[in-house]
Amino acid sequence: MSSQIPILSAQNLFKQLKIDPELPELRTVAGLDARVFDVLMKDVIHRFAELVQLAPASENHHHSGPGGLLVHTLDVATMAIKKRRGYKLPLGGSLEDFGQQLHLWTYAVFAGCVLHDIGKLSASIRLVAQLKNGQERPWTPANGPLTQIPDAKTYRIEFRKTPYRYHERLALTHWDLLPKYAREWIIEAPNIMQELTAWLWGDKYECGTIGEIIEYADRESTARNLQIPAEHRFSNSIPVIDRYLKLIRLWIEDGSIRINVSGGMGWVDNDGHVYLVCRSLAGKLIEECNSQGLKSLPQDPVRIYDILQEHGYAIPTEDGKAIWTIGIKSPTFFHQLTCLKFQLRKLLPPSRKIESFSGVIAFGEALKQLECEIKQDADAQQDTAKSIAPAAHGGGTETESTRQETAAAQEACTDNSLQPESDSAGDLQDDEYTQTEADTTSQQETPATRTAEIPQETAEETESNQGSIASNIALVKNLTADAPDLAQKFFSWLQKGLLEKTIVVNNPVAEVHIVEEGVFLLAPAIFKSFLRLHDIEEEKHKNLSKRFRSLRKNIRNGDVNIHSYWVTSSNRASKINGWLLPFNAIYENDFPIPKPNKYIKKTLGDNEMNQ
Repeated sequence: MSSQIPILSAQNLFKQLKIDPELPELRTVAGLDARVFDVLMKDVIHRFAELVQLAPASENHHHSGPGGLLVHTLDVATMAIKKRRGYKLPLGGSLEDFGQQLHLWTYAVFAGCVLHDIGKLSASIRLVAQLKNGQERPWTPANGPLTQIPDAKTYRIEFRKTPYRYHERLALTHWDLLPKYAREWIIEAPNIMQELTAWLWGDKYECGTIGEIIEYADRESTARNLQIPAEHRFSNSIPVIDRYLKLIRLWIEDGSIRINVSGGMGWVDNDGHVYLVCRSLAGKLIEECNSQGLKSLPQDPVRIYDILQEHGYAIPTEDGKAIWTIGIKSPTFFHQLTCLKFQLRKLLPPSRKIESFSGVIAFGEALKQLECEIKQDADAQQDTAKSIAPAAHGGGTETESTRQETAAAQEACTDNSLQPESDSAGDLQDDEYTQTEADTTSQQETPATRTAEIPQETAEETESNQGSIASNIALVKNLTADAPDLAQKFFSWLQKGLLEKTIVVNNPVAEVHIVEEGVFLLAPAIFKSFLRLHDIEEEKHKNLSKRFRSLRKNIRNGDVNIHSYWVTSSNRASKINGWLLPFNAIYENDFPIPKPNKYIKKTLGDNEMNQ
């Protein structure tokens, strides 16, 4: 706004904005003696009016017209004090406390309302005084009212880009807007002062009842100004960053984001940082917002990363990027992940503590060194596995138990459904697969031997489902290869089949296995089965896998989608490849998760490697 605006007194400002300078509504709800009200509230609002003049409350959101900041602040104060009357404060206090602190709590709410946005005039919304000689003079409320600047008769308004919520950090610099004796009054009540300062500082976890009351009034004022229907006011009035942070904090608090466990989304280091897997986090945010009907919010994960970084929550790398590539290593697993990095204290209330990960979290040069160590271990495991395979056919004395275990491992490793697609996940270019022929040297299987080789807990289930992925699986009607929602149909089919147990899990004919890290899908076998069941050419499996990738349901393995696992028995091991889904993608709302397949492991132990 570059036009010149006249500097007005409080009385003229009220007249122009059609506000009664006696503030009758606020006077009524405050419940103070008339003379006390004039000193503690009316005079403060008049001083506030001369400071903010006709400044808007925002550039292009709520109360963005002339006088918006004054109107909004008075509106918030009136609604907040009205709401405060419904509380007995302090919470849990005695009748004596309620009486003695009645007006003190009311005034603290008033103070929080008056100061909550005034910092904007030292941040994103600036008034620039115009002097008679044509010069301009930068101004903030710290300089006193514009009416006291000599030779200044007009001003203009300009908007500046500042860090998100920077104005909240400045609110207490205007503490002296309140009378000296009022400030002393609040300071002598530490419990009230703590909530008030926490609210003004933007600490939603420590601002208590004062923050709750003022936040309600702030949102109501915003919603009314934007003329949002009642059923949408609350959700639509929340900034995107606030919505994202609220969801992330909730998920960490209730355990929806699993921390420091293989297959989880978050990892905490020794310096108080938490790394959240970026694609999984963005997908979860998009899905949740869409489920609430907020499809106008960003659908692009990269935009979500930018929002979290721009507002000072996602810590950037040394080159200023939001995404960190890290390695997670424990004695039993290693993952390379792309993550966003946060200060844990900004995502957790002070009362909640999460211990740091007991293994190694590495990035940069430390990650390169860790990768070298992992590669050396993998090469050693592969050499050991190759030396193990011939031994299964060699001579020597075997017990009946050993022969059964050997046969089970051979069948599991050579069954078409468990056939490895390549020797290493690192050789796979994202969704490109190479199909290898089944090992023709394995023993001929029969229903009797197949049932005997399956872990006891799944034998009964498998006997009724021999030779197929399912016996009574529900199919999708009229599905075609070019259907735009083919991938979503596949996922819905998969989830329904697993929940209703029409898709076989954890045995040699299965194409889905439960592992410690999540739900493992043999690929491309699972995609081919879906297409075959729906009379679609299996050759379309690459197209289906690429579409499924776009849903971002799966856990990435560094830069690729494919994960490698070992199928083991007492004296044999073979590698298989596939996709990995987090447990909550399939088993939601505390639905019981089947036990992991004990024959499939992410890494081989020392005993297994040395056999």
